Amino acid sequence: MLSLDTLDITDEKSYADKGYPYQEWDLLRREAPVFWYERPGFEPFWVLTKHEDIAWVSRNTKLFSSAQRVTVDTADAVEMLEAELEQRAQMFAHSPTDPPALSYMDSPHHRHLRQLMAPCFTPKAVSALEQRFASLAASYVKEFTERLDRDGSADVARHLSARLPVAAICELVGAPVEDWDSIFDWTEGTTAAADPEYRLEGEDAEAAFRRNITALNGYVANLVQQRMAAADGTGTDVLSRLAAGRIDGRPLAFHEILYTIFNLLVAGIGTTRNATTGGIQALLNHPEQLRRLVDDPSLLDRAVEEILRWTTIALHFVRTCTKDTEIRGRRIRKGETVALWYPSGNRDEDVFDHPYQFDITRENNAQIAFGGHGEHVCLGSHLARLELRAVLRAVLPLLSELELVRDPDSSVLHLQVAEIKRLVVRRKK
Repeated sequence: MLSLDTLDITDEKSYADKGYPYQEWDLLRREAPVFWYERPGFEPFWVLTKHEDIAWVSRNTKLFSSAQRVTVDTADAVEMLEAELEQRAQMFAHSPTDPPALSYMDSPHHRHLRQLMAPCFTPKAVSALEQRFASLAASYVKEFTERLDRDGSADVARHLSARLPVAAICELVGAPVEDWDSIFDWTEGTTAAADPEYRLEGEDAEAAFRRNITALNGYVANLVQQRMAAADGTGTDVLSRLAAGRIDGRPLAFHEILYTIFNLLVAGIGTTRNATTGGIQALLNHPEQLRRLVDDPSLLDRAVEEILRWTTIALHFVRTCTKDTEIRGRRIRKGETVALWYPSGNRDEDVFDHPYQFDITRENNAQIAFGGHGEHVCLGSHLARLELRAVLRAVLPLLSELELVRDPDSSVLHLQVAEIKRLVVRRKK
């Protein structure tokens, strides 16, 4: 019987086999919304499952730091990351304690680095890409339809959902078109190294991770060197802005730019691809909602917000408490880890009416799929919405003719990102 003593929200295999542990999160929200979680293989940490608490911690960045760690991980995963950070530090001659990504930074450095990139991600800047994305999405749906008719089935995840996120983030970064396919393969092989599909014969997970991250690091390093050498302050892509940027009067170090671009590529491709795939799956599984959207395309913006809430691809981030504080009467001590579980917040019955209904007409959708609130909210949130709208608008006429061939193949990467590896569809018989 499920209880606070027996629940398990850190079993990656269970996520892959059974999906998100919503029953466990429901129990925690009801009985222990601030819960001290101790399970074998993990250092103990606080679990937050209520929308209000997740938002509050996200806003209070002085009380809850991102600099120490950002995910709950097993000892093996931590060891692999630390080895990678040490190797990078030796390779690029910097301290191994330097933050490996924007998500590991606190302000003011986080704010300053983010401000350098922000002009590329504002609503105005993103809206200027709408026609370009609409054209790309239409061409990708055309190719997807041709594959579907030729082969009898097609994989939404790889043959459709992956296409626009790769194009979008690579264009913003300034990576040449001819390199996009390789970038996609390397990012997939880095984040999904534990999946046998991404390994060469005889490779284990660590070897696959090393091979792909070395290739991606090498590629990004060359691209950064080229852009830094040519930086004249006129470039408008993200990489050019970083190459010409200054923080407190100093130029960014090579490794700072490298890590930022590396993580933009990995994060920008994977999360939006999986949200798009999950959204298409949700529409196919809820034909009455699909019919509503087909009949009334003006619901597309609401549908995107509901897809983001429903799928919640980013599972959690963690923060480290910097000063003793209380949440709902529980004492969080300085140095303790707090994990924010976004899918639980997006099913909070105190915030959402009928949270377990997929409803594209939902109003006032306060979803926290982009990391809650505060300065760490996803930099690419407007871009992701535009990508989702573009693909859904282009594929909508086709969706009513499709059905799932089988249940999707899914996994969870480091308890952080839900990965829909395959979603195979065919025309209805």
